[in-house]
Amino acid sequence: MDFTAFNERMVCEDKIKRYEAEGIPLGYEFKMRYPTYRGAYVCNVEELNVTVDGRRIAPQDMRFGVNGKWFLMSQIPELNTEYWFTGSKATMRILDEKGISDGRHTVKVEMKHKIPYTGYFGNYLVVDSDCEKTLDVE
Repeated sequence: MDFTAFNERMVCEDKIKRYEAEGIPLGYEFKMRYPTYRGAYVCNVEELNVTVDGRRIAPQDMRFGVNGKWFLMSQIPELNTEYWFTGSKATMRILDEKGISDGRHTVKVEMKHKIPYTGYFGNYLVVDSDCEKTLDVE
């Protein structure tokens, strides 16, 4: 099966939202989907990289939100009970005290992930997915 057909859906068309507390900029966030026709446990994500306007975001500056819960990037390998459902939007939050300027911004997500139902005898199909979109700020 060609899993690359789902790549274009990984970064959602939703606008980038500012993340603030009492008017103080803390960062911004955008929506994303798991890039296959089936959902998977979050621990199947082996690598997740985000680039915004050509700047690679450090893992310590990213938070991953799914099912109403927030996780550090370092927690993803352990999330074997947290399911990311097909079509469900997760939120990628970028911590940046400068916030984000108005206008359009290029967001790129690169993900290396296991296809869980291919794990016969411990050998999983691992797929590289990527998606780049230009999004407006809300």
